[in-house]
Amino acid sequence: MHVLEATVGGTRRHLLDLCLNLPPRFRQHLVCSVLRDEGFNSDIARLRAAGIEVTVIPMVREIDPLRDWQCFLALRRLVREWKPDIVHGHSAKGGFLARMVQGRPPYTVYSPHGFPFQMHTSALRHALYVCLERWAGRRTDRLVVVSEGGRQLALDNRIVPPDRLAVVPNGIRAEDFEVQIDRETYRRDLGLPEGVQVVGTVAALVPQKGLDRLLHAAAALHEQRSAATPHFVIAGDGPLRAELECYALSLGIAEFVHFLGHRSDIPQLLQALDVFVLPSLWEGLPYAILEAAAAGLPVVVSDIPGNRDVVEDGVTGRLFRDDLAAQIAVTLDDEPAARAQGSRLREVIRREYTIARMVEGHVKLYGELVGR
Repeated sequence: MHVLEATVGGTRRHLLDLCLNLPPRFRQHLVCSVLRDEGFNSDIARLRAAGIEVTVIPMVREIDPLRDWQCFLALRRLVREWKPDIVHGHSAKGGFLARMVQGRPPYTVYSPHGFPFQMHTSALRHALYVCLERWAGRRTDRLVVVSEGGRQLALDNRIVPPDRLAVVPNGIRAEDFEVQIDRETYRRDLGLPEGVQVVGTVAALVPQKGLDRLLHAAAALHEQRSAATPHFVIAGDGPLRAELECYALSLGIAEFVHFLGHRSDIPQLLQALDVFVLPSLWEGLPYAILEAAAAGLPVVVSDIPGNRDVVEDGVTGRLFRDDLAAQIAVTLDDEPAARAQGSRLREVIRREYTIARMVEGHVKLYGELVGR
């Protein structure tokens, strides 16, 4: 039984890839919420068509004692009726509720996809998140992180003992991003001038993604290269869009920054870029880097756990701390080196970050728990 409240972004994608690719011998039941995105109802239809049972309960993101208790009671009732061998909670809220119904069986598995205490928040809230994760960690049979950086965070914060930790990285189908496009026509349709260098990102417009840092770097590059300013494209939507657009205007770079909104043609869009940037403040292991790498793009990403587990600085891409503009400039100016880094990273993705490996890792972990 999978439990997920955060039916958006990478956690949504991870869950669908896992559910739809587990071997048929696994009987599956998903317990989820659609309050974050009612569009998840279309995914529910796909899951049910694949023979997976789905029950919707109204879980919410924020801590809400009364509502959380009601959702726990509903989940406990489902567990008693369905009698799963394993309850696998995904992300913070789903993971917490799933572990409250611990038994022998069901065994409990928790995939945080990035811990809540990684968020940039107040010291009090940070301490609360750590305490809650430690308490729930005592009820966790396996904690599954998507990177070695996540594993170290779990150990440093004493969430679970080392023997209850497993690393199973996210995976993609790299071939989905190896597409051919008419680059000039595609760029023209995006409103990009002919012959410009293009830096881009694909991200939700939320604080976590650090897109204000990308705009600040764009302004610095415009000041340095006024005659040949690169253009920046930002694919994605979210609550910060209006604020980011105003910030670009205040920096005097609005004509060089293109907010594209939600796109359904990411493989084609990536082929239109010269450099991919991900300036996130915290991550688990972002699909955006895997996709950009599969497209063969040179990448410049923030030096944080998750990102640095995929990208080796100066070998398969570039990591930045406070020098994003400089790292973008070096990547744009040394095209042969950038292309070589992108090719090396693409080979890493093809070899190590596949859906097949991700599913195999979970199959092995589930088998160890139930002794089959």
